[in-house]
Amino acid sequence: MLIPPGNVRTRTSVILTVVAAVCLSAIVHAQTQTTPEAIEKVGGPVSPPRPIYDPEPEFSESARAVGYEGVCTLGVIVGADGKPSNIRVINAIGMGLDEKAIEAVRSWRFSPALKDGKPVAVQIAVEVDFHLYGKAHGKFADLSAKAQAGDAEAQLELANLFLKQRRCSPEDEALGLRYLGNAANQGLPHAQFLMGEHIARDGSANFPKAYMWYTLARGSGYKHSDKALKELTARMTSEQLQVGLALVDGWKPRPAH
Repeated sequence: MLIPPGNVRTRTSVILTVVAAVCLSAIVHAQTQTTPEAIEKVGGPVSPPRPIYDPEPEFSESARAVGYEGVCTLGVIVGADGKPSNIRVINAIGMGLDEKAIEAVRSWRFSPALKDGKPVAVQIAVEVDFHLYGKAHGKFADLSAKAQAGDAEAQLELANLFLKQRRCSPEDEALGLRYLGNAANQGLPHAQFLMGEHIARDGSANFPKAYMWYTLARGSGYKHSDKALKELTARMTSEQLQVGLALVDGWKPRPAH
């Protein structure tokens, strides 16, 4: 049990999900990894491992600050000695919570799986549930609900939460760009401009796509678009410009998804 600043109560709950064994309602299948130790499947003569020491993970500062919640699913091999190894993320949730989940599960210890009464290594999936209560919970929950309902402004705000972190992980960037793309595709000028910024500065430099977003933002009167578009077109070839113009002509707003 963690007590974050502001007396907001934080609870993390851990659910053990065993691959190939119907022992919980939600089972997540993990991919098989090759290790020096033979890996058995739970079921039949193989009993599942049981956690005997499973301290709760901490919330990351960035997730707690905005009331971000989620369930991170990890793939884990529990050895015949009851120690976890080969821990990897199956379902990432970002905001530093995936790292916190791995850190916690790495310290776990299990009563190992048994086959014919002898300890064996098995592969399992572990769900680590990060859940907040109080004001912090309400802040993110309200924002997430609006975003899921198609509110472009809420989607843009969520995108910024993920993309403007001090340490933006690949998972955070992917989630942030998804929200940003949804907002831009709905026609929100600020989101369109930011999509142009991201693409123009990306190593792959898809200039025609960046041109499209900048142009759409300018068409809606977004004030920073003129300068950005002028700088971009100076770097584009005539062929790239033609492709960009065609993208602008063919663009249509799309609902959130």
